[in-house]
Formats: sequence, structure tokens, C-alpha cells
Amino acid sequence: MSTLTAPRNERLSSLDSGDPAALLARTQDLSRRLSEREEFYRSILESLGEGIIITDRESRILYANSRVECFTGRPRSELIGAISYELLTPKEEWPAMRRRLKERLAGKEESYEHEIRKDGEHHWISVRALPYRNARGHIVGTIGLLSCIKERKTLEFENEYLQEELRGNYHAILGDSPALKKVLAQIEMVAPTNASVLILGESGTGKELVARAIHDRSPRKTAALVRVNCASIPRELFESEFFGHVRGAFTGAVKDRVGRFELAHSGTLFLDEIGEVPLELQSKLLRVLQEGQFEKVGEDRTRTVDVRIIAATNRDLETEVKAGRFRQDLYYRLSVFPIDLPPFRDRAEDITALAQHFLEQSARKLGVTVPRLTSVQVKELQSYDWPGNVRELQNIIERAAICSRNGHVALGLRAASNVVAGASRKSDFRSRTAPSSLDDLKERERNLILEALAKTRGKIYGPDGAAALLGLKPTTLSSRVHRMGLKKFVAERE
Repeated sequence: MSTLTAPRNERLSSLDSGDPAALLARTQDLSRRLSEREEFYRSILESLGEGIIITDRESRILYANSRVECFTGRPRSELIGAISYELLTPKEEWPAMRRRLKERLAGKEESYEHEIRKDGEHHWISVRALPYRNARGHIVGTIGLLSCIKERKTLEFENEYLQEELRGNYHAILGDSPALKKVLAQIEMVAPTNASVLILGESGTGKELVARAIHDRSPRKTAALVRVNCASIPRELFESEFFGHVRGAFTGAVKDRVGRFELAHSGTLFLDEIGEVPLELQSKLLRVLQEGQFEKVGEDRTRTVDVRIIAATNRDLETEVKAGRFRQDLYYRLSVFPIDLPPFRDRAEDITALAQHFLEQSARKLGVTVPRLTSVQVKELQSYDWPGNVRELQNIIERAAICSRNGHVALGLRAASNVVAGASRKSDFRSRTAPSSLDDLKERERNLILEALAKTRGKIYGPDGAAALLGLKPTTLSSRVHRMGLKKFVAERE
């Protein structure tokens, strides 16, 4: 840091003295006082909680305090004289940093957040950059104030995820049927362990509820349960969604992103519809399951996580393995403890309790008196085949609550039955006669979706949409519509 200029009257008195000894004494005294003053100001800068960087007009570092050494992991001897942005930012960001420097030299102040590397790790800092002037008022460089915001950024990332999760709805696992009791016993057995769990069952049977029940009864319950719907992720974004990416890793990566594995550290990761993961990514998924290690997209640093895996699928993964579409070693790693959820038609004892629960829930949401189901309606519910399982029941009851008048409920099961007539009644896209091949199965699935879209005039979402009629999640149906090239049959407003 440059020394301060001596006061003018002191300089003049020294020059006016004709005594060489007196002149020397005055010079030494002035030098001592200036040194003390510089030491005083330097001690102030060193004691600050913020990092301080002072650069010249070319962004060459003239001074950096000890906090900057702490933030960057670089000694002061390496910092002084270096071009600040070349030392602290990736090369691809240099042009942008030069533009920012020009703006500061024109008098502009700037505040931004930046992630720097230290000992191979990334740390978030807040930067306030402002120009500084000499005694003549000319801008001669920049002062940078650096603050560590690592904890705040971590909280922001976690909050972003939790806000997404709060938009979902979770319900208790209700029922007293023998089939459900078996599942509950399996949950109690596996929950206290760290074993991977594979939940098998038709769409709408409550696989996510089972995953949450396992997490809530495990030693990891105080950490996050992070959900990934593998069917809703575009093929090219799977790796980024799982492992995260750094800014500039690909077109559109305008900021760093934390992946789901990192978010689930010390907690549980629920991989819903695991059968949708592309084959080329399955090896990387297997690696993180076996070793707990991964790399973000766009960086070479290996990160380590401690995550319990719960996966779910409505596919026959053994058939997928035989067909070469799913890795056998990944299947074995996921299915340490399989749980097979029964379809809703095999839980007739639970239908009445669940229907009444959904009816009460919908009435509270709508602010109306809770209607009661008649004995005739209960029999109607119990005789229905439920191709969409519990989710279809919830959708039908919610629609009935919306349409109820004076406490009277119209279930509309006949309309729902007409949609699936001639097609799937026993499971998702599975007819009473077993398909002769996978191509036959895909064709039946396509026809069923087309029929549902036709019945709903291309509407997917909402209680009167195709997803509700098929008993699927709207995001799941939307993903399948796009994959099958049926987007032209979807209403424009969708």
C-alpha cells in the first residue's frame, strides 16, 4: 500500500532549515510518523471482516488484506501484481470482466455474487466494486469489498428446493386391508436401515407416499427427502438435474446449479420413475450409488455425498434388463429391498375410508359443508376397476366435490369408465388380454392416450383433463405425449 504524502507545512519547514543535522532529524521523524500512520491504516484494513482488494486501472492488484488470502486460498505474494480477474475467474469470463472494468473506470459502482475456487472447492462471495480517485479527482483504480456468503447461498438453494416441495400434497397412508398391512410392515422393517429400496407398482398406487413414510421413520428424517421425477426431465438435462452444473457449462447455464444428489446429502433421494433414466447416464448413476462420488457438469472436481436411495417404477425392470434398456448391475443396486404396492382394485376394504378422506379434504379446500357418500355410491366405488388407482379416486372425488349441490355428490364413474372402455382396466396401459409384444403394448398405450385427449378436447391438466381420466400425474402424461409425438393433439392453451 503506497505511503501517504506528508503535510505541505512539514515539507516546507524541512526544506527551509539550513542545518543538515536538523534536516536529517526532521526527515527521519517525518519518515517515522508516516510509517506509523501507514501501519495504523493497514491494521484497520487487516482487522476488517471483509476482504479488501485495491487494483490499478489495468486491474493489477496493489493491495489485498488477509481476508482475501482466506477467501482465495492464495498467499499475498501471489496476489500482489496479478491481474485480479485473471487470477480469480475462469478464462471464459475475462471479456465480461474487462467490460465491467471499463464501466468502473467511467465511475460506475457494481455489486454482484461470485463463486471462487479455494483448494479445489467452490465458495460463494459477495463483491462490491467501486472506483477510487486520486487527490486531483481522477479515477486511478478500483476498490473491491469481498464478503463470504457460502452459508446464505446454501440456505437459498435449500429454500428453493423446499418451496418446490411445498407445492406438492402429501397424504397419510390410509387403509386397513391385508395387502396394505403387508406394505406397512415392510416399511417398518426397512426404514431404520440405509438399504436401497425399490418400490414397484402401477401408476397412482402411492409410491411417493411410501418413500416419504420410509424417510420419516429413518435416522435421516431430520434431513431432506429430495424427489426427482425422472419422467419429466428432458433427456439432455438428466446429468445436470442429478449432479448440478457450473455457470457456462452449456448454453443456457447462466448460473451455478446444485444437483439433487448434493441437495439430498445426509438425507434421502427419491428417484421416481427410475425406468425413464437414459441408458447412457445409468453408469454415472451407478457410480454415485456405489462410491458416493460425482462431478458437476462443466467442472473436474470430484464431490462426495452421503445419500440413501429410494427408487420407484411402474415398469417391469427385469424385462427392461433383458431387452438391454436398463443396466443389470444398476437394477441389483437399486432393488436391495423391493416393495410391491398392490393395485387399488385389490384393496376394496380401503376404498370407503379413502374416498371419505378425499371428500373431507376437498370440502375444506372449497369451503363447503362435507357431503356424505350414500350406500349406493359406496357400492359403485367398490365395484369400479380403478385403472388409475388411488390417484384416480382422488381426482374423481375432488371433481365430485366441486360439482356437488346441496350436499349431494355425483361421482361420474360411468363417464370415467367410458374413457377406458376397451383398453386398460387392470393397470396402466394393460388390457385384459396380454399384449403380444412390447410394440403392441406401446401401440395400446398410444391409442389410450389419444382417446383420452379426444374425450377432453386436448386438455391434460385439471380435474376434467386427460391425466385425471387416465389416473396419471399431468406431468407424466405430458412427458409421454411429447415423447410419442402427440403434441399436436393437445389444446393450444396447454
